[in-house]
Amino acid sequence: MTTSKYEESIKELGSQDDTKKLKALRFIKNSVIGNKTKKELYIKLGVVQRLVEYLSCPDNGSYQLKIQAATILGSIAYGKDENVSAVVTSGAVTPLLNTLSLPRDKPIMESIQERRKLLEATTRALKAIFASSRTLKCDTFSKKHIEDLVLILEATSNFLGHEPQGNVSSEGLSFAMIAEFTAAIIAKCCDTQIQQSQLEEAGVIQPLINLLHSGCIKAQEASLDAIATLCRENKELGETIINSKSLNTDQITTNTMLDFVKDKCPNMRLIAATCLTNLYRTGVFSEPFNEIILIVLPALVKLLQDPTDDVQERAPLVLADLIKDSEEMQKAAFDADAISRLSELLASVSSKDSEEETYPQLGVPGLGSVTKRKEKIKENSLIAIAAATLLKEECRTQAIEARVLPHVISGLTSRQPNVRLAACQCAKSLSRSVSHLRTSLVDAGIAPPLIKLLHDDSLVIQAAACGALCNLVLDFSPMKKCVIEAGAITRFVEYSQSDDTNLQLNGLWALKNQLFRADLQAKKAVMDVLTYDALIELLHEPNPTIQEQALEIVRNLVYGKQEDTDWVIEGIGKDDLLDVLESKLQVTSAMGLEDEVLPVTLVPALYIVVNMSSNAEAPKMALMSRSNIVNSVIHHLSHEDSSVRVTAVWCIINWTWASTDDNQEDLITRCRRLRDLGIEERLLAMKKDSSRDVCDRATTALEQLNDVLAGPSSN
Repeated sequence: MTTSKYEESIKELGSQDDTKKLKALRFIKNSVIGNKTKKELYIKLGVVQRLVEYLSCPDNGSYQLKIQAATILGSIAYGKDENVSAVVTSGAVTPLLNTLSLPRDKPIMESIQERRKLLEATTRALKAIFASSRTLKCDTFSKKHIEDLVLILEATSNFLGHEPQGNVSSEGLSFAMIAEFTAAIIAKCCDTQIQQSQLEEAGVIQPLINLLHSGCIKAQEASLDAIATLCRENKELGETIINSKSLNTDQITTNTMLDFVKDKCPNMRLIAATCLTNLYRTGVFSEPFNEIILIVLPALVKLLQDPTDDVQERAPLVLADLIKDSEEMQKAAFDADAISRLSELLASVSSKDSEEETYPQLGVPGLGSVTKRKEKIKENSLIAIAAATLLKEECRTQAIEARVLPHVISGLTSRQPNVRLAACQCAKSLSRSVSHLRTSLVDAGIAPPLIKLLHDDSLVIQAAACGALCNLVLDFSPMKKCVIEAGAITRFVEYSQSDDTNLQLNGLWALKNQLFRADLQAKKAVMDVLTYDALIELLHEPNPTIQEQALEIVRNLVYGKQEDTDWVIEGIGKDDLLDVLESKLQVTSAMGLEDEVLPVTLVPALYIVVNMSSNAEAPKMALMSRSNIVNSVIHHLSHEDSSVRVTAVWCIINWTWASTDDNQEDLITRCRRLRDLGIEERLLAMKKDSSRDVCDRATTALEQLNDVLAGPSSN
């Protein structure tokens, strides 16, 4: 390709004649708009740095040059992420933001009218730049830049609010675009609570709400998008938003959003649903399961079938966000047939053609190859199904009946890492079903691809595959044998020693599940690889979640027959095991809040005591020989967490019970000691506990204690 005329235009940019420079800029602009090849060519020719120099010049005599420079930068940035990186690396962002600064020696609207062409070009360029994930936002904005953005938004939104709808002037159209682009910039730059607070303090909320009533669809969409991001995981801001009203219409913001949920435009409906979902997630609505969300959820399900723009790509993620962690919302999704619709969406984008195509990089969100869009829809749909099937069995059954499993298996073998990750999450949710674990999941052959992913290039995917396999190694799973035979024990042990906390946690979880109700032979097979020395180190990890899983492993090891318990005591060492239990259970007066014993470690530690005390007398007497252990168990009978209280009562039940009549002397000794420590009064008080389970267990323990102490040989 001949490049002489393009190289000539670059040379002209260095001319002393502004007319020649302007002519060259217009040629470059016309060359790059809509032409990926020319954009890459001009980047190689060094045009970006020259454009940045133009933007940094004083205003005198360079106004038209700046407009053309900003327009070209925006066109170059609107495309591949590599183009955006070239623009950002050249230092273009700060000069672009600086052009938004308006003189304060005249009315603000007059300043905007004089500079509206430059503001339009600049905000368009910044919108394209900040749409890319490659652009770092944290250090970009100074307080002055934020104030400039909000000032422009406030002025343009007020202007549009007073413009007659349906009869927009050319000036009004330009202001609408400036408002749209400014709101879009804000939407991409308030991911953290610090950024959200900075924008709120600058007064951004009211202009955004006013813009919702402007009558300009694109500006309304951008405003909704900004509001959705501002209130994400920020309850304080969420409350401010739902209590706000438009200055012109006096309409409550949530009602406005509900109107948009019913809008004819699918993109508008989706963004409004996103806003309300983010508000719902903050907990600002008075009822957790309310009328507003009952309108939003069916709207999202309907959008799954709408092929407009990138709605199908984004709707599953919004749905997933709405229903995750809530049984009520997952039940509502079940009633709305959301899982079937997601399965249909997966089927519509699954084909051999899409698997065999190449995978170019995705640039601006919503753009890219057809294949890349299909893969994104697969990823997001699998994430939504994982969320929908996490907590309720009926939802998992609906997913199986909707033929989701073939798509999950396909996703596990996808060439796209994000699709593999989403498929692992989906497999994990579905594997929580005991009935389907024994039937549908076995028939679908879900174990082999998950095992293969334990060696994936991505540690995140390895951890997710391990998390999904956790349920496949439980005692009742028919896939347990094939997972073990594939060498999973060694892999899980490797993960348990990983520096990656998520990988380490999932590895320990898998080992714990593998040991659940396992026989002694299976336990020995695991410990031959893990070793007791490594287990003891894990028991003293600073991270309480790691400690919890290590304690759960010991709990499962000492569960079962007496020979199991004896083998563990021998392996760890009796004194070392008692030292561990003492350290995990003991509460001292010197403990501060940061040292407080947490329920996550207390419950498994107490269950170790329960399991050790379930058979022979020797382990019971060994535990009772440690005053700190006994006193700690009694102390935890009044713990604020009912799961801790009920486990502590189980310790008392096992200590006041003998396996055979030959153990009466030891039994009486234990019961007398417990009585001397005031256990009777504690158990009597616990019969009025708020937890029925605690009441029942306390009654059992008290009856056993009284029966022993009332016996003929106990006086």
